Amino acid sequence: MPKECRRKSSKDFGLSGTGINEGSRLERRTAGKASHTCDDHVEKAAQIAASSATGAPTVMDAPRVPQVTITPESGGSSREMQQEDWDDAVDGALRRKLSNSSVSSTGSSAVESEDDLLSDNESKSKGIITLEHLDTVESKAWWKLKTIVHWPFSVTQKRKLNWVQLAGHKGNFKAADEGNILKKFSENEMLCFEKLRDDALLPFVPGYHGTLEKDGECFLHMTDLLVNFDLPNVMDCKMGVRTYLEEELVRARERPKPREDLYTKMMEVDSEGPTPQEHSQRGVTKPRYMQWRETISSTNTLGFRIEGIKKCDGTCRTDFKKTRSKEDVIQVFKDFVGGNGNITKCYLSRLTEIQQALKTSQFFRQHEVIGSSLLFIHDHTSKAQVWIIDFGKTTALPEGQTLSHDICWQEGNREDGYLWGLENLIHTLESVSNEVTAEETFRSVATETDCCQTIEADGQ
Repeated sequence: MPKECRRKSSKDFGLSGTGINEGSRLERRTAGKASHTCDDHVEKAAQIAASSATGAPTVMDAPRVPQVTITPESGGSSREMQQEDWDDAVDGALRRKLSNSSVSSTGSSAVESEDDLLSDNESKSKGIITLEHLDTVESKAWWKLKTIVHWPFSVTQKRKLNWVQLAGHKGNFKAADEGNILKKFSENEMLCFEKLRDDALLPFVPGYHGTLEKDGECFLHMTDLLVNFDLPNVMDCKMGVRTYLEEELVRARERPKPREDLYTKMMEVDSEGPTPQEHSQRGVTKPRYMQWRETISSTNTLGFRIEGIKKCDGTCRTDFKKTRSKEDVIQVFKDFVGGNGNITKCYLSRLTEIQQALKTSQFFRQHEVIGSSLLFIHDHTSKAQVWIIDFGKTTALPEGQTLSHDICWQEGNREDGYLWGLENLIHTLESVSNEVTAEETFRSVATETDCCQTIEADGQ
């Protein structure tokens, strides 16, 4: 645990959210027909942040890039593709409306515990979603393999960008112009982005282009972090020693009613989780569930936890709720980087840069950072990046107060353990790097030995 609590600890990765794609091509807009801005929200932000956005971002008139959108269907189970899953193509392009489908690299903005929004269905799906890739630009339609996949094709561009939900809840995201996404408006998150414009963390957060109104709703206009990667591998790591706000805990205690839905979620993850009394009443109170949820994962032991992984082969995993020990986390990271030492070093370098920026960031000192993630992205070219995402629960402190982010949380002090978790994450990647280097050295020596033996055999 952080500093003075470490003796008590064990020695032991919009890309989350949701979006709607309305056809193979987004509506082209000129400067004279730009989308409306959410003026009331922008004005409210201007009263708090001096650098508030006051106008609508210009939507670029750019060709569409093929994208994939994935939505885990709560409680659903995998099945083979059926004939009825296919739809007819229209004029050589897919133009069906995507309903409640999920995109993201940026997560939920809801100011409540994520476990009130998500169902834990590992017992049904084992947390694994398999997406079959389409390698042609033919006009094929919907594929359902416990997911809803939408692929708007462009004949002139074959590059694939995968939008995949790793965490969060449906209804948060819509497709935007090429290279950007729209995330459902959160005043809290908007204020964070406004404050980050002049902060040391700016190079490490998604590009923010103001607010935008679409279909009668207000959205944050943001950069799609996957746009510059070819078939990326993505990991979402939730940072900190807790993923709920102190005020959530206080509110939950006001009405500590046993809830059957929380009992069911607990049972799906760990049948031995509930106490005998909770078993008998088939109910768990929210405060108990919220705190239990953190103790079963590396959130409690390392100050971060892996939320989900999407690999370039289309496989998605979210069954990491009980991944707790340092050894298990190292193994997950090794599998994620595929034993590639260059990728591991890139990640380490980026994490070190983020660590230094956090220590100098005025924003970081003055905010309680809850539910934020680090998003790891790499592809087959060994290009790799890490981004700080999700500010829906990041809360400003009262004037004059600051946090250290690396001491033990006690209710009331608002500490989140973010820096302690980042330090452990860096140590984890260092261990992965050492193991990968050792394995590469071993393979190199083995190859040289085989070559020498072959030469000697030929000489004889």
